[in-house]
Amino acid sequence: MAKIPSYKKDEETGAVIFQDATAYVQRKKVIASTKLKQKAEKDSKRSINSMKREIKDLKKLVYKLVEDSPAEAEAIAEEAKGEPTPAEGN
Repeated sequence: MAKIPSYKKDEETGAVIFQDATAYVQRKKVIASTKLKQKAEKDSKRSINSMKREIKDLKKLVYKLVEDSPAEAEAIAEEAKGEPTPAEGN
């Protein structure tokens, strides 16, 4: 069974006053693990947002490519399907 940390909270300042040295060490470990979890969650959100921005940029490039040269876009689409283009067939 886990030992309940022995500390009291100051009513005026809200500071935590530890009466046992091991309780202070346990509390520091909990705070450190909480900070790590929060940082990992924040980094995860950043990477997701980064991927979303990258997808948006790629979509813009694809739309621009299709609008600028529809014939090239069709050739690329045919290559993706595995069908030879008329130039490759000869």
